[in-house]
Amino acid sequence: RRFWGWLNAVFNKVDYERIQAVGPDRAASEWLLRCGALVRYQGFQKWQQDYNGLPSGPLGKYKIEAINATDSCIMYRGFDYLDGLEHVTEIKLQKCIYIQDECLQRLSETKNLQKSLLQLQIISCGNVTDKGIIALHKLTNLEYLYLSDLPGIREKETTVHVLQQALPNLELELDLE
Repeated sequence: RRFWGWLNAVFNKVDYERIQAVGPDRAASEWLLRCGALVRYQGFQKWQQDYNGLPSGPLGKYKIEAINATDSCIMYRGFDYLDGLEHVTEIKLQKCIYIQDECLQRLSETKNLQKSLLQLQIISCGNVTDKGIIALHKLTNLEYLYLSDLPGIREKETTVHVLQQALPNLELELDLE
């Protein structure tokens, strides 16, 4: 178990030179796919899941529009890859064992995501608490938030109230016990 944690940390190490060389979308795609997530590019219906099948083309041609991190090993350490992404409208975090409050806080403080992110799903991420969900209030353009199977959410009513006060246009769907 400790070995896998170490290996996943290696997969999440940010290579700033790579971001400079290939652009933020390509570098983020490489990171996400390496960690087991999927990406969908603007203008495409199909999800990209094969690291070796990443599309090539002129720098900046493929813009990440959606991220599905189901069962992936993405962790806070790699979130710098998200900084340069300007077109991400959807993110799904499902069964991500390394996602915790600090990750959601970092996500909500990412300037480009504050502008572009419209839909967010957080499902079965056991390390997420009320603090992390409340941190999402900085995602001012968020239209839809789905929260399910989050045992760390203890103050459901308070958390929902805070989010709805901060984001009055947010459609909030809950499946929490």
